[in-house]
Amino acid sequence: MSDEDVGMLGKLSNLFSRYPHDTGVRPEAFVGMMRTTRADAATGVVAVQSVPDKFYFLLFGAIRAHLNSHMRGRAELLMVRAVSGATGTGVLAEVKRSAVLAWLLGNQWTRAYGTLVNGVAYRCATWAHPLSDVADWFRSRAIWKQIQNQGTDISLRIDGIEVADLLIDSYLRFKPSPEFDVSDPFVRRLVWQALRDVRQAHGYFGRVKPRIYLTSYTTYLEHGIPARVALHHGVSVWSFGSLNRFGKKLSLIDAYHTPDFSGYRQEFEGLDEQDERLMLARQQLENRLSGGIDAATSYMRQSAYGKSDGELPTNLDGAVVIFLHDFYDSPHVYPDLVFIDFWQWICCTIEVLQASGVNFFLKPHPNQIALSNEALGRLREKYPGLQWLLTGVSNVQLARAGMACGVTVYGTVAHELAYLGVPSIGCARHPHHTFDLCRTARTQEEYADMLKTYGVSPLPKEEMQRQALIFYYMHNLHGALPERELNLAYVTFWKICHSDNAADEDVVQGFRRLVGCPAFGRFVESMIPDDAKCG
Repeated sequence: MSDEDVGMLGKLSNLFSRYPHDTGVRPEAFVGMMRTTRADAATGVVAVQSVPDKFYFLLFGAIRAHLNSHMRGRAELLMVRAVSGATGTGVLAEVKRSAVLAWLLGNQWTRAYGTLVNGVAYRCATWAHPLSDVADWFRSRAIWKQIQNQGTDISLRIDGIEVADLLIDSYLRFKPSPEFDVSDPFVRRLVWQALRDVRQAHGYFGRVKPRIYLTSYTTYLEHGIPARVALHHGVSVWSFGSLNRFGKKLSLIDAYHTPDFSGYRQEFEGLDEQDERLMLARQQLENRLSGGIDAATSYMRQSAYGKSDGELPTNLDGAVVIFLHDFYDSPHVYPDLVFIDFWQWICCTIEVLQASGVNFFLKPHPNQIALSNEALGRLREKYPGLQWLLTGVSNVQLARAGMACGVTVYGTVAHELAYLGVPSIGCARHPHHTFDLCRTARTQEEYADMLKTYGVSPLPKEEMQRQALIFYYMHNLHGALPERELNLAYVTFWKICHSDNAADEDVVQGFRRLVGCPAFGRFVESMIPDDAKCG
């Protein structure tokens, strides 16, 4: 028997395992956490997104266990695996997305929670509603044809829920493709899934009305639709998809898992001892820029500034540098995105700069997936003669070489450049959108005008640097010590769970450190809606 046959048999046998083959994914992980429910406890159902990832399994299990002493009621798992079961569009991919596989694999994670959960809310991949699914399939064709006539500004509301951005992100990730092609039949497949997901989510959240819904991210169909429908029905939705903050309560006006940065500037202006706070931010940011790992980058294996990778081109002085994003990552993690995807953005950027005779360079994203190499190849074919920078080149090197401006969609690179005295241009409601250190376009026309006037600096260098330090302080250092310790434990645990070299005991210790933080219990108790508490 060949090694390939042995591997295939191993994968098949895993389908019938009692629990997933992941460290800590067992009922024993929560021994001692499930406390007796208090007599004056709140009441209501807790809905939990079932994520096939040990990090979220352990995190959500611990939250459910801590909630139990303050909230009486059932906990039900929402099984979101469907399109996310595979990448690609062939027969094998659809088999991996099938209800049978979703049921087999999903049940392993359900069993692993033990008595923490009481059942399944609903499954995104299911054969339980054949007539409705057939009706949705025919309905999907009409909707698919409809959005093909919308141009590049696509909107799709299904039963009151906007899903166009989720559909686009799912296409980029699971097709996979660097650009959204609305005429691709796979888009109809995604529309069909969206119809089924919205229908089931409305049915569950409208009927059961859980008090709390725990979700990881809010992008893609699998995450975004349940979160938006739950909010629509007045459910308290909490997301744990960002490492910048431990947990975020979502709302109808802010249903993104990324933090809300809009209050940073105003809140800082109300703080005392501003000079001392800015000095602390300066020390930390200087440490990062010199190759150290600061609080904001503690999840990284190594610093992006730890070493330079090759010599710089000689004609960087006065040039524009475009900081590419991962083409297959979800672009709609922030609102007000000017472009439909990163491909449309980069093509527009290149064409405007070339037509204006601007000297510019492209810098690939340092954490892009392997598929992005193919996308970069397509870019080179479409625009011969592009000037490229090595991924390992740091922003410090670029600033010292005299770069004139940085271009990004919403990268946090903007505040690093501002600290180094370099202005930037963005085109989404990015983390710095309330600051003046980065010029932010709200339309494609405005974006093109900004590119043509790239040499315009929004502020004197000293004020750019001050605003960069304000952002850094508010983003990474502000807050009470217990909450910052909780977030550090949260990030550290995430890093352990996603490390290939972490030992089993590392996972257990990281988990115990997280749930052992005094702020963890206080945070969980604060999640309970006021109207669920007993008088």
